[in-house]
Amino acid sequence: MTKNRHFWGKNGENYLKWLSEIAISDPEQRDMYQKLMSKLYSTNFYWSVKNDGNRADDGVQLRHIFEQETGLKCEKNGPCSVLEMFIALSIDCENEIMYDPDYGDRTSVWFWEMMDNLDISELDDWHWDEDYFEFVMTRFLDRKYDRDGYGGPFVIDGFRGDMRRVELWYQLNYYMKAKYVW
Repeated sequence: MTKNRHFWGKNGENYLKWLSEIAISDPEQRDMYQKLMSKLYSTNFYWSVKNDGNRADDGVQLRHIFEQETGLKCEKNGPCSVLEMFIALSIDCENEIMYDPDYGDRTSVWFWEMMDNLDISELDDWHWDEDYFEFVMTRFLDRKYDRDGYGGPFVIDGFRGDMRRVELWYQLNYYMKAKYVW
């Protein structure tokens, strides 16, 4: 599949490409998910659980990291995007919870695990469904998913609390503990 010039066009070219390279390590796969990356990038992250504002701050911080690493100016302004938030959360998961030098950097693994849980990992450019994407984003951002996290980024069968009321950082921690029991 050839690169879509609109996706890698001048507006957001460098920063969106950089984010996509973090989220999708395989270049061929990256070309298959241009619509998903673009839509996650253009969707503002908002929150209703107090400390999730920290996730937004972490996402915006990626813009500064991009500028430091590349020497380029970040084209993105304004609020944190859903893509930035999920990538920052994936980086934190790798660096602060799941780091293991024997496996190497698994940031993209954690990113895709969240996309799988949200049930949007199959929305590649060939199977794009705008209405379904909007439904999933609204369900996630408005915390309309199930108590056990089903429909959100972290699903824990038999969770005794209400994932909708738990900040994303703690959801991630509970999920990793439940799934990978260390």
